[in-house]
Amino acid sequence: MSTFQKKLQQDRSNELTSNAGLKWDPEDDKYLVERAAEGVSAEEIAKVLKRTEGSIKTRLVIYVLQNCGDNKEHLDSLVKRYNITQEDVKTYESKKAQRDERKQKKTQYKDHNSGFPSSEVVEILEGMTQLSKKMDTLLEKQNEVLKKIVK
Repeated sequence: MSTFQKKLQQDRSNELTSNAGLKWDPEDDKYLVERAAEGVSAEEIAKVLKRTEGSIKTRLVIYVLQNCGDNKEHLDSLVKRYNITQEDVKTYESKKAQRDERKQKKTQYKDHNSGFPSSEVVEILEGMTQLSKKMDTLLEKQNEVLKKIVK
């Protein structure tokens, strides 16, 4: 079990954070955004939603990034409105890039070492199998001819 899984298991067994790692309901998202815009702290929102303070901040960062587009000024205003920092955004983006990179490497490794031959290799193997069968047939016929000659 990974460190993340152990932490998640601990959080879920704690009544205060029993929703940790679970899918977010639209109502929870709405509550989060509305309360954060009202200036309610991430700690207080986390208590109500039974999630970790970190997950509240992360969810707000995701919301802000989805709603700002490429507009830096809009990003700045949303960060202020929802009580998160530019550092929270940078940390999230950095961790997301690391996760994406690990996922890509894992996928490349998996594709490369899946244990299944590529379609080109499969075609070659099928062709070689057919050739082998034809050679066996030819050898059998050759032996039959030799037996007839020897008699």
